[in-house]
Amino acid sequence: MSAEKRETKQINGFYNSLYYEEAKHNFADKKNRFNSYLIKNVLDIYSPGESEKILDVGCGWGNISIELLKRGLNVIGLDYSEKAIEICKKTAKKLGLDDAGFICENATKTKFENMSFDVIYCADLVEHLYPDDFFALLGEAKRILKMGGKLIIYTPNPFHIFELLKRYNIILKKDTSHVDYKTMDELKKSLSGNGFLVKKAYYIESHVPIINEIERMFINIIPIFRRRNAVLAIKIT
Repeated sequence: MSAEKRETKQINGFYNSLYYEEAKHNFADKKNRFNSYLIKNVLDIYSPGESEKILDVGCGWGNISIELLKRGLNVIGLDYSEKAIEICKKTAKKLGLDDAGFICENATKTKFENMSFDVIYCADLVEHLYPDDFFALLGEAKRILKMGGKLIIYTPNPFHIFELLKRYNIILKKDTSHVDYKTMDELKKSLSGNGFLVKKAYYIESHVPIINEIERMFINIIPIFRRRNAVLAIKIT
């Protein structure tokens, strides 16, 4: 077995085992603070129009895709994990939505035609990607986005207090699925160097009550209060 196939099997095995079972609170049919927080934050970065064709890359539990389907929008949910797509399809059927748009595929090597999409969402995805895969993802996103298409990235900020505690297993458990955090500067530099114009780049507070009120007041001056990086980039070349 080649090194590439071996690595693919290992990664797919990881995300098809306990990863989704250990975070059941994230399932898209669950009404909770975290899901509402995720959907609001991601769609605040960019809210798509009815005529736009949308790709939700690394759709995971389907939170973003399911919300867009509820709104009657044209969205495809893509994930590398067979387990994730199985969950998304079950959730869509449970909610009376069309599940045909959920597909299992490698986001760095899709079968979509050039310039197929108006909008691509990457919500809570890039922290799961090693640098080579991240740049491959940007290249593929550029290929399948229309000129002027929007790429939305939403990812944990590595300098937030929660992430610092997780890194050293202090109070909070380290998330081993987060293999390479991207700083805001790294995101902007990577996008600008790969045919995108960064239109919006800002930080978002956490979803934890009281703490988020403090974070909101100091988010622009104290890095440990910056829970999420939010970026909107436009394809220009």
